[in-house]
Amino acid sequence: MPGGAECHVWYFPLTLVASEREELWQSLTPDERERANRYKVARPREQFVTARGRLRQILAAYLGVSPAAVELVSEPDGKPILRGVNLPFNVSHSGDLGLIAVADRRVGVDVEQLRDVPNAAGLVERFFGPEEREQFARLPAELQLPGFLRGWTCKEALLKAVGTGIQNVNKCVVDLDPRRAPAVIRFDHAAEIGRWQLGTWSPVVGYVAAVALECDDELRLDSSRETTSPAGSRRAT
Repeated sequence: MPGGAECHVWYFPLTLVASEREELWQSLTPDERERANRYKVARPREQFVTARGRLRQILAAYLGVSPAAVELVSEPDGKPILRGVNLPFNVSHSGDLGLIAVADRRVGVDVEQLRDVPNAAGLVERFFGPEEREQFARLPAELQLPGFLRGWTCKEALLKAVGTGIQNVNKCVVDLDPRRAPAVIRFDHAAEIGRWQLGTWSPVVGYVAAVALECDDELRLDSSRETTSPAGSRRAT
């Protein structure tokens, strides 16, 4: 189990071979299977089955139960949580990669596939705070896209940790400069208490990720230490 300022982040591909797909499908509840079948396009359907099945496998390993026995319920915004168990977790996926963060306190995670964002400056102007807009403008041209993606993933992770939507993205201000350690500059969410630490890294080539953990101490996140889980996922501790 993670403790203190420790956060476990598991990452896994969303593409499966047939034998894995059947195993994950069998771990889902009837409601989850019905939800999967509502996807008319195969790719998002497979991504849902993979992400939910891997989530069940990973949580089952912490709880000492079978994947099918993990009791998940949804909050009003659709976010899954464990019924009657205090084991905070958060899920994110982009492209062909899924991430699951597990901690003993509020945690949020976000991953983005590296890509060109032609309107990055416009998105910063529209959705970022004044401090971030000023910092983005000062960044060298070659660091503006990495700075935007670093800022966006950090903001998403932080907002997911407190359970608010991306519509509140302008309520948190983070350090965009990829040459420095990530940090929360300001967080104006009305219901917010506590302090937050951020971690950023590249889980695999072509992706960037961020995790937000509620703690006063420095976040322990070492992506160089990886272990293979029973689910075939990898963990960055």
